[in-house]
Amino acid sequence: MKRSELKSIVKECVKEVLFEEGVLSNIVAEVAYGITKAQGLVVEKKASPTIDKKAQEEQQALAQEEKRKKLLETKRKMLDAMGSSKLKNVFEGTEPLRESGPSTSQPGTSPLSGKDPGDAGVDISGLFNLAGQKWNALK
Repeated sequence: MKRSELKSIVKECVKEVLFEEGVLSNIVAEVAYGITKAQGLVVEKKASPTIDKKAQEEQQALAQEEKRKKLLETKRKMLDAMGSSKLKNVFEGTEPLRESGPSTSQPGTSPLSGKDPGDAGVDISGLFNLAGQKWNALK
């Protein structure tokens, strides 16, 4: 086998792993998440005097909008840095990961603390079919 043939085979294999299996998009998504997470750590919050609830809600809405704009700007910068028109919509329809785990909840607060609220859980609809008539005998 010639060196050029081997080179083209390896190149094709690497291309398949990076693009077709989604490894590259996963890496880019993790880097973008890390960048946005790091930006959140740098933000400094100042204590404000007592403000009525409506003003607080407005401030929260503005803060969320600013956060969303920063996220979109970071995504745009990442896409510009990649310079590929193929991956132009790689972040289309995505949203930031929700924080979970022991760092976001205090122990003993809830058995579901640290779990994703969108998680459907385990489907037990087929449990009754598996047990058959034995389930009725247990009642």
